[in-house]
Amino acid sequence: MLKRENIEKSLTELGLNIPLVFYELTDSTNQRAKEFAKSRPESERTPVLFVASKQSRGRGRLGRSFVSGGGGIYMSLLIYPDERGFDATKATAKAAVSLCRAIDALTGVKPEIKWVNDLYLGGKKLAGILCEGELLQSGKIGYLVIGMGINVYKNAISEEISGIATSIEDNSDTVPNSSLLTARIVKEMLNFDGSLFEEYKARSMVIGRTVRVVKPDFQFDATVLDLNEDFSLTIEHDGKTERLFTGEVSLKI
Repeated sequence: MLKRENIEKSLTELGLNIPLVFYELTDSTNQRAKEFAKSRPESERTPVLFVASKQSRGRGRLGRSFVSGGGGIYMSLLIYPDERGFDATKATAKAAVSLCRAIDALTGVKPEIKWVNDLYLGGKKLAGILCEGELLQSGKIGYLVIGMGINVYKNAISEEISGIATSIEDNSDTVPNSSLLTARIVKEMLNFDGSLFEEYKARSMVIGRTVRVVKPDFQFDATVLDLNEDFSLTIEHDGKTERLFTGEVSLKI
């Protein structure tokens, strides 16, 4: 179970000097991080970590709820892109690879990435990512909140979602300490090194697969031919090839 003192200890052991805001229960760590950023003096631009043992209104992309009643890590990292040379357009991809690296390092389990923001293990969802931010009139990003929900223990999976979701504990003999995993994720995010594109592509589970492309007004089946360096997908459907920049894909059996 996540505890403030254990997370702070793990952050310190990994050489991370970052403020922590911890909740036993909150509505959404992303919401708390955004409210914090809006009320913060403009001169204060250091990263801040928000973590909750449980969320009552966890959210995913497209306004969907994210089950977060316990047994997982529910965290949001508030950063200021200009202060760290952080490319906001690649935040979701960087979060996905960082999550994979942290889980792999502590358990040996190798999650796959389902474009654009989910981690999967054994064909089931392990983690979700939601990035939100403030766009200034200048066109720059004022702040960025990178929210992540990871199913660590079996009790994170309710009976209702057991057919589509999984946990680290379900897939590994080595179940990580959730506080240490939280800190390791932050370290990977803030000290990212290596080729983001190449690693994201190597971990992709959609290339060469038939997927269902979901857009606001319509859906269609397509084959994913490749991932491009801007993290768009090249897809083929109805005899035509096109680039997919937005939307969502689900895997076809």
